[in-house]
Amino acid sequence: MAVLEKMRKKMGVFISIVIAIALLAFIVNPDDLQRVMSMFSSKYDVGKIAGKSINQQEFSKRVEYYNGIAKLTGQTGNSEEESERANNEAWNSYIADNVLIPACEKAGIKIGDGEVEDMCGGVDISPVLRNEAAFMDDNGLFSKDQFQNFIQSIDGDETGQLAAYWDYLENNMMQERMFTKYAAMIAKGTVANKLQVRREIAENNNSYDVDFVIAPMSYERDTTVKVSNEEIKKYYEQIRPALKKFETRDGEVVVLPIEPSEKDVKAAQEEMEKLYEEFQTLPDAEMKAFLTKNSDIPFNDLFFKSEDLREVSSILSDFAADKKAGDFLETQHYDNQFVAAKILEVANRPDSVYLQYIPAADDKMADSLITVLKGGADFTSLASQYVRAQRGSEPGTLGWVTEPIVYANLPAGFLQAFTAKSGDLFKVDAGGYPVIARVDKLTKPVRKVKVAVLSRNATPSQETFSNVYAEAGKVLDAAQKNIDKMEDYAFKNNIEVVPANGMVGGLKNIGSYDNMKEATRWMFDAKEGEISDIITVNNKYYVIAALKKIHPAGYASLEEMTPQVKEYLTVKKTIDKMAEDCAAKVGQGADLEAVSEKLNTTVSSINDVTFSSLNSGQQLDPLFVGYIAKAGADGNRNIVGPVKGSLGVYYFQIKDNKMGAFYTESDAQNKADNAVYSIINVLPQVMCNDADVVDQRYKFY
Repeated sequence: MAVLEKMRKKMGVFISIVIAIALLAFIVNPDDLQRVMSMFSSKYDVGKIAGKSINQQEFSKRVEYYNGIAKLTGQTGNSEEESERANNEAWNSYIADNVLIPACEKAGIKIGDGEVEDMCGGVDISPVLRNEAAFMDDNGLFSKDQFQNFIQSIDGDETGQLAAYWDYLENNMMQERMFTKYAAMIAKGTVANKLQVRREIAENNNSYDVDFVIAPMSYERDTTVKVSNEEIKKYYEQIRPALKKFETRDGEVVVLPIEPSEKDVKAAQEEMEKLYEEFQTLPDAEMKAFLTKNSDIPFNDLFFKSEDLREVSSILSDFAADKKAGDFLETQHYDNQFVAAKILEVANRPDSVYLQYIPAADDKMADSLITVLKGGADFTSLASQYVRAQRGSEPGTLGWVTEPIVYANLPAGFLQAFTAKSGDLFKVDAGGYPVIARVDKLTKPVRKVKVAVLSRNATPSQETFSNVYAEAGKVLDAAQKNIDKMEDYAFKNNIEVVPANGMVGGLKNIGSYDNMKEATRWMFDAKEGEISDIITVNNKYYVIAALKKIHPAGYASLEEMTPQVKEYLTVKKTIDKMAEDCAAKVGQGADLEAVSEKLNTTVSSINDVTFSSLNSGQQLDPLFVGYIAKAGADGNRNIVGPVKGSLGVYYFQIKDNKMGAFYTESDAQNKADNAVYSIINVLPQVMCNDADVVDQRYKFY
């Protein structure tokens, strides 16, 4: 009884919590309860920064914020690419708030009130504002007036959108300035002193002609060289700090393509035959409506050179090369696609035209301007009264354009330019107001065709989807939750198995297959040895994923590194032993010819070796180059050896020393600047490593 009483006292609080949760389940909406519980579970964390967990719900709100900003600036937020952009912006904002900005502040960096004013309207305008299209004038330059108009409009905006937009810009502006100051501090603090510069100039301007002998390390291992477990462990401990790694996983996917069956191809062929009969009798005026309804390739009302059609099909390109208007290409079948065509028109047209324009308020003004221009007025001078010049061009200049560019970006009336002559003027309706256009110049006309293309793709039917899905089910049945059995069945039935080793979270591609994010996400939520259910990818493949091995984040283990460490130490000890053997064979006072005879090798030569040879295209042993530079700097002209290199053991002698002047102080400064840039580029990642940043967004996005 005493024991039971003691247990009741210890378990009392726990039981109370369990009962409270059970009662909550009856009186609280289950979805609300799930959201509350998720706040206390690391399972719902998208990552961790500086010991602070980032909850998925909290992160989603920030993603929505950046999606909202994108919509405010006219960007759509529906595509996967734009969603990923908002996702990355949200994550980077956490990095900035919790890692980068604190590091700047810790270094004593601040932004004063006067500096903020200068960034907004003074001499040193922030690049965040300077590059914002909303604040640019017609010349693409930052306009203080437009920026001030924006600021003054914020209070009167009842939607709060302008205030949100300004908050976004202001935050980016402050961060950019903090990071710029930090980078400047690093740059000013990284100085190459005069002694270093002189030494570097000397090292890179001194070149040496060298005779040498190498006793190369054999591909066959010296069985007398042994590496103990104690030596491996000792070296591993020395290099362990450099072995930090992200979590990775090894797995594989079984891929079953969903392709049209023979029955599907036959059905597409029969459908194409019926359409082709109608296609042959159709008037050209009805062609667009017919193809819009029945063709997988939409009707294109433009003229093309025959070689331009090669993107659709080489057969179509060859057909269009010499046929006349009204000729037909009978149905062709290739790559599960059926294609037929008709030449609608043949004409000589320029590839490109150089266009100028002047906008007018109404037709009366446009007609008046055309009269003035036909009377001999200079187009550019007249255009300058109505259009501001863009950077790098004259007023009213569109420049060189092609038919596809005009078709995609300008009112259809501009297509008249491709039947006009140099100097011709014409009027275009640009959405309710007229524009005067002028062809300034054009390329030499070439033969082009307007072609109607009837195309039908053979697509997998529902029956085909079901059959391939059933085949994927057979893979799972054969596997019996065992990866080896799954592989055996796949290999025996010629089903592709794609390895996916060393995967990081959020990986999108596996082998040559893209959009595999769902499969990789599954593998990062699975246990070793598990096999997934059937996953559909883009309605093109059925995929079965299997997880083989989990490599946790942290440091590569001694077990993982043992083969590499053992190989390194074996090579090192082999070179050491070779050096001892060479020294015993060669003895003292021998010349290089004698050395080569004793080592059963030959004397070789190499010219113009400098310390910078390490960075040149010469494939030289780095250790060997280092010894040459050291001997050259010391003025040593005797035989040097045995020298332990990466590839074997060397004996060498410097035969000649040449002093150049091609490497200057400017080169040394550029090298120092590049070193600074390298430091600045890697610094954010170093800071993130120090803050133990863990990115697990791949579990949710």
